[in-house]
Formats: sequence, C-alpha cells, structure tokens
Amino acid sequence: MTAAIAAAVGLSLSLFAGLDAASAFAVTPTGAVLSPVPAAAKTLSYTWQGQERYYYCGPGAVRMALSARISPPSQTTIGDYMGTDENGTDDTANTVAALNHFLGTGWYERKPVSDPPTQAQRDLLKYDLVFDVDRGYAIVANVVSGWRPPGYPGGTIYHYVAVVGYADDGDTAIIADPAGAGAGGSSWGNVPQQYAISTYDLGTWIGVKAYAA
Repeated sequence: MTAAIAAAVGLSLSLFAGLDAASAFAVTPTGAVLSPVPAAAKTLSYTWQGQERYYYCGPGAVRMALSARISPPSQTTIGDYMGTDENGTDDTANTVAALNHFLGTGWYERKPVSDPPTQAQRDLLKYDLVFDVDRGYAIVANVVSGWRPPGYPGGTIYHYVAVVGYADDGDTAIIADPAGAGAGGSSWGNVPQQYAISTYDLGTWIGVKAYAA
C-alpha cells in the first residue's frame, strides 16, 4: 500500500509493515479495507516421499498431503487404514477418510470429475486448489492416463498424486508425485518429484476419477 492510499483511508503504514505482495490488502473505491488478497502463487511446506511399494501411490500421496499440516504416520499405517493392497487404493473416498481421520477434521470431501470434465468441474477444481492451499491443505488427486505429464511411462496408469501448490492465480498446479525420481520403478526415472502442470490438464488427468479437497 502506498503512503498516498494509506493517507486517503486514514491508516498508518505501520499496520502493513512486514506484509509482502502475496498478503496485500484490497481497498475499495470508498476506502474500506477488505480481507487479504489471495496470493498469485503459493506452495505449501511439505515433505516429499516416494511410494514405498509399487502399489503405495495412495499412501505416499496422502502422507505428503498430511505433512503440510502434521508429522504424518507411516505409509504402512496410512495404507492399512485405507485398505490399500496389491491392487492399490480403491477410491478417493478412502483418501478422504484417511486425511480427515489423521488430521482430526472434516475438511476433505470427495470431488468427482467426469471425462471430459465439465466447465463447472474445471472451475471448482481451480477454486478448490487456491482455497485449500491458501488455508494450508494439500489436495490428493486420483488420476488416470489418458493424458499424462512429460516423462511419464506409457500404458494406462491409475495413480494418486498430491497437489501442494498453485501459480498463475490457480491456472497452474504444483504436483508432488510419489512415483517420481524412480520411486514407482525404473520406468519412472524421468518423472520429477515435484513439477508444474496446468490446472486444466490436471482436470483432464483426473477425468473419470476424483480428488480429495
């Protein structure tokens, strides 16, 4: 906020000491100060962890999402709670239950996405991404290829990833991939631990599945 604006609304600049552009306040034409403007970009502080078994992408993604808020339990504990077996984690409902259980909250809900996603589903995904990350919650997405990021192995892949941040006012999603850096096997060696994709592509990637937000 400039000195001229502060003077116009009768505020001291000392009130805004230490605020950066990401936490700037909106001021209406009448001079009323509104709530902080959401950041144009934000990535949560979290701990990346590769999936510990070839079918543990669900526990790995949930553990990373939990790590943004708590010191999380082990992948085995999470996997046992979700009923994860050699066929993977059955549904996003299992990740919703685990996230809420280990955080002691009712924050997370299952958000289904059709194939192709409707515009309303794409809009909700972008809204949820910004809303959740701004409040310190990562998203867990159940994805299927179809569409895939660069470097992904071929074939149809049912997978879980954590969505730990956004950029470009929510048009870009920051993905933490539990199979990255070869954790999913030798064919995953070209997949980074963390990467950015468009939120539009994330919606396409989720198509026919769902996400926890």
